[in-house]
Amino acid sequence: MNKKYMAGAVLFVLAATLFCGIAWFHSYSKKNATDWHGRFVFAESKNKINYLGRINISNPESGEINIHRDKDGNWRFAEAKDYYVNEDMLSAFFKLIKSSYIVSEYLEDEKLRQKGTEIKIFDLDGQLLDDITLGKHTTGDMMWAYKGNNENNLYNITYEGGFSAYPRDWLPYPLLSIKTSEIKSVTINGKERDYSAFNKLLSNSSAWRNFARVLDFVDYQGLTLKSDLTSLPPDVKIRQIDVLMLTGMFYKIMVMKVGNSYWMLISMNAQKVFTKDAINVAVGTYRFYADWIFQLMDEQGKVLFDDALLD
Repeated sequence: MNKKYMAGAVLFVLAATLFCGIAWFHSYSKKNATDWHGRFVFAESKNKINYLGRINISNPESGEINIHRDKDGNWRFAEAKDYYVNEDMLSAFFKLIKSSYIVSEYLEDEKLRQKGTEIKIFDLDGQLLDDITLGKHTTGDMMWAYKGNNENNLYNITYEGGFSAYPRDWLPYPLLSIKTSEIKSVTINGKERDYSAFNKLLSNSSAWRNFARVLDFVDYQGLTLKSDLTSLPPDVKIRQIDVLMLTGMFYKIMVMKVGNSYWMLISMNAQKVFTKDAINVAVGTYRFYADWIFQLMDEQGKVLFDDALLD
């Protein structure tokens, strides 16, 4: 075999080897990318859904949210004085964890996606399970996501359920809901209106109709622990509202006006609870009021302090 032929053969082998290497790399890369299709976004958390202990949600615009599970299995909101978490929001978030999966690589322009929210999920032992940043496209229903700090590897994902980066959405609403048709009597600052008198006032007085609307959906803009309130400020004004329900449930509601803000304390008198339904309601809801004072929305506070209610 002459030298020219040998050189050609060597070049052919090198070229073939290089081609095979490129083909293998392309095949591996394609396979590796394809393997992501159908993978669950929160794969580790999905597998330990009953053993989650803490969730951290961080957004550059709305700030940080930390919720954690207490020893009794209740989810609490750390930034809201460890108040309870909105159960509907929590259910939607768990549905997101269990259903979100990768559809394709994200190839669109960065301008087409909104700012992302980072979600870190930990188990009961404090171990990090998933660190995912996800967000919505500016158009369409699809979301995008990436893992950890790997922003260069973005994926389009599908999802059911939902989540929010805004603290208010993680708080339970309404704070209190008392249906007018179920009220037996109302007492304000010691003056009682029985069933007949109360319903007559609803027919004739806009102040009492507004009062009933507020009780049907009590809203709040903040809260603090009762233990933080060591003494009442000297300028405080108090309105005591007692509501007895047809079921026997008895609400004691103290509304305090401090400056231009309004605060509410809620308790239930178990001694006047006499039906099974009322007992179930008391057991289920008492924990939401026991340790906290709630700052009412200003408009609702003004309604509850309307002097026309004292006539």
